[in-house]
Amino acid sequence: MRYVVIDTNVIVSALLAQDRQRSVPFAILESVFLGKITPVLSKEIMAEYVSVLNRDKFGFNKELVKTILEELKVQGVWVTPNRTKKVLPDPKDVCFYEAAVIYEDLGVCLVTGNMRHYPDCSFAVTPAQLKERLDV
Repeated sequence: MRYVVIDTNVIVSALLAQDRQRSVPFAILESVFLGKITPVLSKEIMAEYVSVLNRDKFGFNKELVKTILEELKVQGVWVTPNRTKKVLPDPKDVCFYEAAVIYEDLGVCLVTGNMRHYPDCSFAVTPAQLKERLDV
């Protein structure tokens, strides 16, 4: 089983994709729904998803957002991360890092469109890198 921590920007990119057939972030989200990968979730991660995906500036369909969030909850494994002293460029990203650390020994990937937000993080990958690893 492949565990992934999905940064919010990947979900946003999937939903903004004009051509979902060619969208790598959409393929990753679809892989979650098909049970090919298992998202690692925490209360903080879910709160971030809810907050960002419901922002008016994106104009996402509220029912679609609700469906996606519910499916992530069903497919995911829930963790209660230990607090670390990890300092990242964006403090809001620490919750993703802390959740990933729990499954680091199992080959977790923290998939993000903002690699610069996770400097020196050996398990952070771009959506394209994850897609290549999983052949999704």
